[in-house]
Formats: sequence, structure tokens, C-alpha cells
Amino acid sequence: MMFTDAQFMTARDKELVLRDWERFLGHGLRKAQFTRRLYEHLHLNCGFIAHYDIHGFYSEYFEAGQDIERFFEHFCSHTAQNFGAYAEYDDLHVAMREAFDRHKASITHQVEEDVTRKLGILEASVQRAKEDRDFAKQFLGKINL
Repeated sequence: MMFTDAQFMTARDKELVLRDWERFLGHGLRKAQFTRRLYEHLHLNCGFIAHYDIHGFYSEYFEAGQDIERFFEHFCSHTAQNFGAYAEYDDLHVAMREAFDRHKASITHQVEEDVTRKLGILEASVQRAKEDRDFAKQFLGKINL
């Protein structure tokens, strides 16, 4: 894809962001693949807040299945709905959405596995709480009930 220079991002910078995005998606959203360049683009040009730093951002959006789903819903809708509003970045955002579409099935599978795993943990915790009152009190406190 041919990118054009933007006021705050060269065509080469866009290529590098897309390369980082592809690597991040292709490696299952691993933290080690979440680069500062990608973080900066997402919070500066894609409608996300910074969450203090790269670690807070990653924790907010990529550590739990339901948060991953929320991230991609926002990313895809924000960059599509604002097409033309930030025309300087439209070329990159289209390429990033296309890359996401290529990885969507594996990401959806990852989300579903995470939710299923956590439901299993929750089920086991409830069962243990039924049998152990001390654990039940701690458990209920942790889930704010």
C-alpha cells in the first residue's frame, strides 16, 4: 500500500506502524509485540486515551477477552466513522482495518477461549465457596458482593 505524508507522520512512519500492527496481530496480541510506535498512534490518532502509559494501555485493552473485543469494536467503528475527518491517516486506518480483518477469526477465537477459561475459574470458585465459608467471604469480597 502506498501511504502519504501527514503533518505529524511520514509515509515511512505509517509503513512502520502498519508493520508493527501486523506483527502484533499475527503474534496473538502479545505484549512483547506491542510497540511504543503502535501505542502512540493508537492513542494519538485512533480515539483512545493513553491510560497513563504503554503498560496501562495494554492492560486496559489486551489482557482480557472482553476488553480485546471492546478495543476492536472501538478501533473499527472510530476509524471508519471518522473517515475523512482525519484524512491524513485514512490510508493507514484502512490498511489497519484490513489487517485486522485477516486476523479477526484467530482473535475472536482467542477472546472466546479467554472468556471460557475465566468462566471455568468462576465456576470452580463458586463451588469452593459453597464448601468453604472462609473462602466464600474472601471470594465475595474480591468480586464486591
